[in-house]
Amino acid sequence: MIDLHIHSRASDGTDDIPELLEKIKATGIDTFSITDHDTIEGARDMETEVSPDMTFIRGIEFSAITEVGKCHILGYGMDWNKRAFRNAIELGANKRAAKLERRLEYLKEEFGIDIPERELAMLRVHNSAGKPHLANVLVSMGIAPDRSTAIEKYINPCRTETDRLDGAMVINAILESGGVPVWAHPLGGTGERERTKEEFEKQLDTLVKAGIMGLECYYSKYDKQQIEMLVSYAKENNLLISGGSDYHGKNKSVCLGELNADQITVTKGMLTVLEKVVENGNNVDRPMLEIIEGADPGAYFHIMPVKVLNIEERTDVMDNQEEMRENMISVEEDVISDFLYLIFRRHFDNNLPENAGRDVEYAPEHYKSGIAFEWYLTDNFYTLDGMRGVIEDIRQISKQLEDDPEHESLDFMRKGLLELAHYYRPGKERLSLKMSEKDISIRVKDNIPHLIDFYGRFCGYMEDMIRAARNNGYNTISVCGP
Repeated sequence: MIDLHIHSRASDGTDDIPELLEKIKATGIDTFSITDHDTIEGARDMETEVSPDMTFIRGIEFSAITEVGKCHILGYGMDWNKRAFRNAIELGANKRAAKLERRLEYLKEEFGIDIPERELAMLRVHNSAGKPHLANVLVSMGIAPDRSTAIEKYINPCRTETDRLDGAMVINAILESGGVPVWAHPLGGTGERERTKEEFEKQLDTLVKAGIMGLECYYSKYDKQQIEMLVSYAKENNLLISGGSDYHGKNKSVCLGELNADQITVTKGMLTVLEKVVENGNNVDRPMLEIIEGADPGAYFHIMPVKVLNIEERTDVMDNQEEMRENMISVEEDVISDFLYLIFRRHFDNNLPENAGRDVEYAPEHYKSGIAFEWYLTDNFYTLDGMRGVIEDIRQISKQLEDDPEHESLDFMRKGLLELAHYYRPGKERLSLKMSEKDISIRVKDNIPHLIDFYGRFCGYMEDMIRAARNNGYNTISVCGP
């Protein structure tokens, strides 16, 4: 079985990832995608949990709008480290947060409703808080008898539906990241009114011009006649055919694997989107040591060009800087600690005004004991020439790793190199098995090429960053902890 439209608790579903995976297996689904609203947290967690005998496709569902009206755009098989995609994620999260605040303000002004602090905090830290989350709070407070009433009576009157991501921008972000953009439930989703043929055709024309690649023809609420119509439109416009249930757990009366309303059997061969996603590289291994183009809200260090202004008058340097976020990259804390920290430390200039007093955090005993590791990089700066020295050092280290990983010139970072034994896939998961010295040695040797690849990509990003900084009048690179 197959289902390419599933929501988890990371957005507005009710199942967490382990629970959802067990339900997917019990249903007999072996090919699926997690498509949470404007967030990849659920999909990212699922990628580390799914078993090798299943086919998992990275997914997302963006809330978008065009000049014709609102729509939902599914994305499949993206490299979610790409800058355009990360920017779309960040903008979507910002819009959702802003809508939440407007709705909270509306509830207070129109109905005198104050959400308790505990529930308020939970809403604000959620990756993708939307109407269902706020409605559930109103039901728990006894203000509404059920979620539907809460949405219709208290939330929908606060008009925020036009504050969505631009459809063309979303489609481009998915394409730029190597993904496949698909128009979700094009005749209307569960609980929504059905689009007229004229509305559908206008939106289809707009999305095709923007680069949409597929239509979700098979959908839980669509009957045979609707499916046949959508398949016909897809073929006429050279679009891929996709299908999914739009499962939300208890938040919708839709079952996993329910791809139509008439019990039609849907096979993998009927969904042409699958072949395209695989062709684009969904099953190609991602880099073991990741570099993200943009910001990541997790345990990642951010590196970007900055201008520090009026340094002598500042109370804190971070309060007095101009950032060049469009060139930011992010690297996971473990990777920084294992493979970059000591190289950065070699080139750290405590005489740089922005770094005043920071040498204490670079003391060897702090590194060995792990004291304040995140703090030491919270507020550090390098001149462009200083960062150029880091790049040259890394290139020499890479050559030595290729020639002779056991050479004494690498002893200064031997502790980090031994950690290569624990890296095994993208993401935050690491091997925690007890291994013999022989096993560790074998795994380190096997993973050396991954480290060399990481160093090459990192130097490429840093050279682009230095070039952009010089062209825009920036002269400092900031390395900032999570």
